[in-house]
Amino acid sequence: MTMLIAGMAGADPAGLAAAVATAGWTERVVVATTVAEVDAVSGEVAVAVLAIDSSMPAGDEEDVLLAALADAEVPTALAACRVDAFPGWPKVLAASRARLDPDRRLPVFATAAVLAEVQSASSGVPALVQWCRERPAAAVPARRAVVHREEPRSEPLAAVRADRLAGMRAGIVSARAEAVEAIRAAVTELGRSVPEACTAPEFTTWLPAVLDGLERRAAASFGQRLDQVRSAAICGLSRNPAPQALGEESRGGPDVPHPQARRRPEDAMVLLVGASMGFGVGRMVITPALQWVGLGAVGTVLALLAGIALAGWVVTVRRSAAERARLERWAAEFIAARRGRLEHRIAARAGAAEAQFTREIWSRTRVAHG
Repeated sequence: MTMLIAGMAGADPAGLAAAVATAGWTERVVVATTVAEVDAVSGEVAVAVLAIDSSMPAGDEEDVLLAALADAEVPTALAACRVDAFPGWPKVLAASRARLDPDRRLPVFATAAVLAEVQSASSGVPALVQWCRERPAAAVPARRAVVHREEPRSEPLAAVRADRLAGMRAGIVSARAEAVEAIRAAVTELGRSVPEACTAPEFTTWLPAVLDGLERRAAASFGQRLDQVRSAAICGLSRNPAPQALGEESRGGPDVPHPQARRRPEDAMVLLVGASMGFGVGRMVITPALQWVGLGAVGTVLALLAGIALAGWVVTVRRSAAERARLERWAAEFIAARRGRLEHRIAARAGAAEAQFTREIWSRTRVAHG
């Protein structure tokens, strides 16, 4: 009994074939990556497995391969490959099944060839082998109209991939540079408004809210640029190039804590200096004037009260200046921390996008180019 494992290069059907043999399949296994290879062995095949790339949803290529298996009326299973390497594989597999098997006629397996090498049942491969031995006749794919578009053969496969990968990487670098420059300009403008804004009573809640909005806008704008880069990079490789989520980025460390009013030795010094200045001004200016008027003891009391008032005013001004300086220092640290965190998110997302787009281009570029 011959098993056929069909799939694109990104799904690694050869790796799944080796894992199937390790899991106890002793019969013949044939690997096919094109419709021509499927048609060549369709008369000899008793059971088939369509290997699905777990890094991205199925596309035109998988449609065509499954249609060839449906024409051959071979019991077929869908197998998501290398699920151990892609944490988001459940969503990807659900999207692939919705496209390939909307009626849910075919069994679905999640496999990890690496785990099969250590004879682990959690690899999913033993369950796949067991199903292949049973060969339920009801698991034959339904025939569907599939539009198969041949890719141009004028360029070698390596050149096509190299051009697409180079353009994709240049686009990601440009998008990242634009995002970082936009963040720098916005943060600089925000920093200029801090000296005036820090006098407001709600400053410590206003600044985080403004930076949250900046972070959301920057992330959304960068995501749109990545979608444009992806669309250009895979143009012509799929009829419906829907963007694939890149996963949740790390948000970095915690924010700089809000400044707390704490009593310090320098605060006592400010009070002492302020009171001394107030009483000094009172003695030098107000007391001689009152003595000249001839108020006597009443003048002394008035001079004392005026000195206390001046001392209170000086202390208030100095304390306000110290509080303002503390808020400005906190704002500078807070803005710098949030800017660094946002740039880290942009860099991480750019790296994830490059890895995913590279894999997608590699898998979607057809062997027909060669």
